[in-house]
Amino acid sequence: MKDFKNYHQINVNKKIEHDGKLIFQAGLKGFQSETVSIDEKESVTCLITSKFSNGDGMTKYIFGLPEDIYIGGVVKWDSQKWLITTFPSFNKIYKKAEIRLCNSSIKITTNDKWIDSDKISEVTGKPIKAKVPGEVIEIPCVFERSTSINGTDLAVNLPDGQANITIPNVKNDKIKIGLPLSFFGEDYLVNDIDYSKVYGDHGTIKLIAKKKVRGENSA
Repeated sequence: MKDFKNYHQINVNKKIEHDGKLIFQAGLKGFQSETVSIDEKESVTCLITSKFSNGDGMTKYIFGLPEDIYIGGVVKWDSQKWLITTFPSFNKIYKKAEIRLCNSSIKITTNDKWIDSDKISEVTGKPIKAKVPGEVIEIPCVFERSTSINGTDLAVNLPDGQANITIPNVKNDKIKIGLPLSFFGEDYLVNDIDYSKVYGDHGTIKLIAKKKVRGENSA
């Protein structure tokens, strides 16, 4: 028996991919679609769905065009900010990734400058420089005292006094071990940094912090 599958010179896989893209783009125009901003890109159309049927609503899935979805992207949806925390899966039609609600933020300065203070050190005899803080930037983050088990909605508490703070990939010399942070009225010090989820310019950084003991000085 002859094989007529290419009788009309149709590439079946290309046809499926083409039709799938049309269906997904139609979905982006439907009533379930959302218009968000991702980093500096405004008016990004995507789909957002719940990850767990019985979860707390702080973890969801985002579906979007390949050029819009990448790990470490900050999604502004209504008045909230969400962080894309997983490397997106891609099926040639759309990308899908996990987003988590940013429940806090950290503030650091950028482009600090050192200028002459018109004072001389009595010890070294050299001019004393004064630090002029640069622009304050606010970095949204996911602060947590527990961690999920194998990607489920089950969680276990972190060791006593420890917190994990996940932020987008930020290039700033302030992000280092010894950085003092404050969350919900408690002070922490960063004692380790995990860069394993940084891919080129994109990704997430996990700051592993320990609650400060009363009277402890920052590094």
